[in-house]
Amino acid sequence: MKGRLYSVGMDILPVLKTGKLIVIYTSDAARTESMVLIAELGLRGAVTIMDGGNRYRPYQVAKLLRTKTVDISTAANRLFSRRAFTCYEMNTLLSSTPSLNQPYLILDLLNTFYDDHVPTYEAYRLLKSCLSQIQRLVLSGPVVVTLAPPLAEERDFLLEQVCRQADEVMIQEAPACQPTQPSLF
Repeated sequence: MKGRLYSVGMDILPVLKTGKLIVIYTSDAARTESMVLIAELGLRGAVTIMDGGNRYRPYQVAKLLRTKTVDISTAANRLFSRRAFTCYEMNTLLSSTPSLNQPYLILDLLNTFYDDHVPTYEAYRLLKSCLSQIQRLVLSGPVVVTLAPPLAEERDFLLEQVCRQADEVMIQEAPACQPTQPSLF
């Protein structure tokens, strides 16, 4: 891993700069944090969102925008989203994304790579291609990638590959399951 480790609670905006690849690793691929970041960035300018795990929640982003501005449509029109359903599509999506001077968010990048129908060697090959495309995008704008843990240990190497490329890695530990008292009213 090239960069520093942070907890996810840290404000990401100060470290979001062109030439930086930031990875956020959580058990849910930073679903809530990503929507907050997308809303904040949408208020500032154009953002490209690439979704590999069906994590993008436009209605949640719209609600967040509503708390910051009355001109929701202007901010919403700055958000460009694309979805990949397979690791092959993620590779195509990344290679067809133009290099623009704006932030890129890649939500749950490895979700489709964890598919056990894709041979391990093929997942590795495709991820290598995706990482070179991400490095291309980093040259024109900051890139934030969210990751969730693999379902099978034999795919851990994919996670390590992405984190090795990152300038910053932010990790949110899963909360310990603690018993709670249900409310009576």
